[in-house]
Amino acid sequence: MRASFAICALLLLMPAAGQAGELDFGIVKTLEQLSLPVPDPANPIVCHGFGCAYRTPILLRNVDRAQIKKLFGAAAAKSPEGERNAVAATMAWFEKRVAAEAGTAGAKARAGLGHAGDPSQFDCLDKTSNTVGVLALLAQMGLLRHHAIDEPVSRGFIIGGLPHTTAVVRERKSGQKWVVDGWTHNNGELPDVMPLETWRTQS
Repeated sequence: MRASFAICALLLLMPAAGQAGELDFGIVKTLEQLSLPVPDPANPIVCHGFGCAYRTPILLRNVDRAQIKKLFGAAAAKSPEGERNAVAATMAWFEKRVAAEAGTAGAKARAGLGHAGDPSQFDCLDKTSNTVGVLALLAQMGLLRHHAIDEPVSRGFIIGGLPHTTAVVRERKSGQKWVVDGWTHNNGELPDVMPLETWRTQS
């Protein structure tokens, strides 16, 4: 299963992010080269098992969309910081929401090679794909007012000698890039949301 991690390295070769908006060509191209699903907000898919070995379709009902809107609320509309907090809360909620269907309630933080092929666990590619999928849903719902989805990024060589990868959003006004990295937390916990420059210094 080491090959599933090798896919992460390809992200280092991808071009810089495109313009603000929903999924631009660069993001779609990245996902396609990684053999990851291009998000369809109407038909979400949860990747798990490392390298998106397992893909579980998720049916989001009106009550789910109502909950997402509730998580955003007034604070998210008022400021970029509020919106980032809402994104983090939505990711935590989404992981809990899909856990029963995907069998990922016991997903552990920083799952390594020993869990490769385990459908209950996520690697960096699974987390990145799922986060981009949720961000695409938020964009489709008109909830990303202060940020645009950017291309995933990688850092270091911390897993089996290969990079760790995460999803990224870009603040529309300032251009500041923020990572949304849930791989460092257990299932259903708030992901790390921090400036890209800060994230690159961590391990």
